[in-house]
Amino acid sequence: MKKVLHLQVLIFCILSISFVSSCTPTKIINPTLLNGYWKIDFVSQENEIFKLKESAILLDYYFLDKNNGWRKKIRPLINNRFETSTDTIFFEVINREKEVILFFETKWHDWNEMIVALDSISLILKIQDKKYHYKRINP
Repeated sequence: MKKVLHLQVLIFCILSISFVSSCTPTKIINPTLLNGYWKIDFVSQENEIFKLKESAILLDYYFLDKNNGWRKKIRPLINNRFETSTDTIFFEVINREKEVILFFETKWHDWNEMIVALDSISLILKIQDKKYHYKRINP
C-alpha cells in the first residue's frame, strides 16, 4: 500500500513539474520594433565581450513593412545630419516555431540573422556564433 502511494505521489510530482514548465511563457518578439536607427553597443562570443571603437560609429537603419524590409548603413555627421551608404540590403522576416529569422539576400551572398531579443530600446542579433548587442538611437 505504501509503495502504491509513493508511486502515485511520484507520478503526480512529475506531471506537475512538466505542466508548470510547459506553461512558462515564452517571450514573443514583435519584428515591427525593428524599424529605426540602431547602434552596435558590443559583440559577444562565448564568454567574451568585444567593444567597438568610438571613432568608427556606424548606425544600422531598418525599415520593415509586414514581413519584408531593408537595412542601410548610416554615418552620423555634425549638425544632426547623416551620410547613408549607397547599398540597401533587403531581407525577409521568417517566423519559425519560437524563432524570428531575418533572411538576407544579395546577388553575392545569402545569410540569416536570428533575433534573440528585441524591445523598444535594445536588440540582440545572433549571426553564426556571435551576438550583436544594439541600442536604439533616436536622432
